[in-house]
Amino acid sequence: MTHNTTEEVPRRTALGHAAQLGLAAATLGAAPASAQAAVDNDISVAPDGKYERVALKKDVIRVTAVQSPLYPADPANPKPVMTKNLNNMLDLIDAANGFAGPQDLLCFHEQPIMGWAPWTREEALKVCIDIPGKETEALGKKAKQYGCYIAFDTYARDKDWPGHLLLIGVLIGPDGSIVAQHWKQHNVRLRNDWTMFTTTAFDVLPRYIEMYGADAVLPVARTDIGNISLLTSPYDPDIHRAITLKGMEIAVRFSSGGFNATDSQSSSLFNRNYTITVNQSISPGNAGADYSGAGGTSIYGPGGREVAMAKSANEELIPTTIPIAEFRKTFRLPDIPMALVMPVYQKYKPMYDPGLQLSYLPSDSTDAAKYYMAKRNW
Repeated sequence: MTHNTTEEVPRRTALGHAAQLGLAAATLGAAPASAQAAVDNDISVAPDGKYERVALKKDVIRVTAVQSPLYPADPANPKPVMTKNLNNMLDLIDAANGFAGPQDLLCFHEQPIMGWAPWTREEALKVCIDIPGKETEALGKKAKQYGCYIAFDTYARDKDWPGHLLLIGVLIGPDGSIVAQHWKQHNVRLRNDWTMFTTTAFDVLPRYIEMYGADAVLPVARTDIGNISLLTSPYDPDIHRAITLKGMEIAVRFSSGGFNATDSQSSSLFNRNYTITVNQSISPGNAGADYSGAGGTSIYGPGGREVAMAKSANEELIPTTIPIAEFRKTFRLPDIPMALVMPVYQKYKPMYDPGLQLSYLPSDSTDAAKYYMAKRNW
């Protein structure tokens, strides 16, 4: 979510009743007219093919994707490893802004501070960070030192969501402040006996909209280096297409443990924008095999054109430039024949309903699979 303290309270009041009247159904195209109107009016999609943006500070931006190790912290004593991981991030920020010259955007992979292991909810909550917190403060100082944006994805806790394990993309600005926090929108259910139990926007959708507004469900950070969305939702092309309709110019996608490069490339192919997907490097002593799922960090441009690619699965800086001003001259939102596809989308019923973690929080991945299997619509 992108916090805006001047709008959050009014939105919470204005949308509260609409959320309770059927915003979950609105996702499926079946909400009452009054609820649907409240949602539509709050979502930043223009009817004339244009999209919101701010003036660029430069015509060409320098971007580096940072492919670094994934070391899991010990929930019983997380500080040593989390401090080591954070210090490695700070060193890599120095390195990226060193020989290659000043950068405008640095992108790290998923969970670079706490790593990943098959933790239970209780264990994972012990390695979460606070946003803001000491980790974002340290990264903010580096962002301010170099005048760059820094993006990463992290497990986080939030006092407004006690007990929930959040996976949030964070964007820190050149002044050291937090520009955006984008929740993971949706979990793709993996297996019948094991699945993810992080809380996504979809898992608490009615309350999420009530608290932050409908526009925050699929957010875009409109910055002076371009419109950026922070995404941890692989294999969800409909989500990426919908965010593009809101003006996403650069998708920063986070991964740990592997991803499908075709999924990333096809997003730029069909949406004609930039996709930066950052994965981990080889990580000795990780929760799995050292090499497992490592490498492949990539940057694709409009039409699925390969812009930059990691040369190996080792720790690596992948730098490139994005001619963002030139891109804006030619970029057009996708032309979707809505009259053809909307009848299908409106009639379709998804495998799971939204809001399932409002009533129950799975204790681990096995419990999550059991819970969601029992809630399947088909």
